[in-house]
Amino acid sequence: MASKVVDLVRGSSFFKTAAGMHRNPLGLIALFIISVYAIGALVVAFGNDKFYGAPSHPVILFMATFPVAVLFVFYLLVAYYHTHLYGPGDFINQDHFFLGATPKALKGLTTGAAISGTPIPATESDISALNAAYERMIDFGFILLHQSETLRARTTPGSGLFKVRVWIEPMDRENNLAEIESVTYRVWEDFPQPVIASSDQQSSFDLWLKIYGEFPVLAVVRKKNGETFHLMRHIDLPGRPMD
Repeated sequence: MASKVVDLVRGSSFFKTAAGMHRNPLGLIALFIISVYAIGALVVAFGNDKFYGAPSHPVILFMATFPVAVLFVFYLLVAYYHTHLYGPGDFINQDHFFLGATPKALKGLTTGAAISGTPIPATESDISALNAAYERMIDFGFILLHQSETLRARTTPGSGLFKVRVWIEPMDRENNLAEIESVTYRVWEDFPQPVIASSDQQSSFDLWLKIYGEFPVLAVVRKKNGETFHLMRHIDLPGRPMD
């Protein structure tokens, strides 16, 4: 008998609706509210004469004030924390789930920069050092880029396989790859040859990798005039497998 009741409940539309509510925070909130009212309804339905004769009973006061509290909390969530009300499955492109929390300072700007949280003041020494390093990077005129392709999708840690191309590119038209003599790369220790150099200007001094996890690549770029510069690139992969 009990099993039939359980099967009946599981087959009901209410149970199916409730089972789907756990997929995002908004559904969990709705399920919590429904559960509270269901418990309250049971208490009222089976209350005795003493319960009905006490209008200031804690349960009655709770059921009267609970909707007001829910309305206020829901207003705060929708007005200030609406990005936290959805789960990854609610987005057609699930990458948007991780990129949706735009800082308020950035909203409404055509161009601009902002950080999450409250900005902190930078020290004069940090500002001077950053400005000097930024100027050196701009003056050098070259950047390190990479592109990844999935060869085998990752199902368990270490099971994925990716093909990656790393290369040097001028920042603008004022710079030319002909200025570069060679590029020496330093990759992860797992490789049989962690240091490898290229002088092939036609291929943009590219480096090809077949890998299963992420790691940083350091490149020493040597110009024909003897100037050298260090460029670093973290090789991020589709799906972000860190192993």
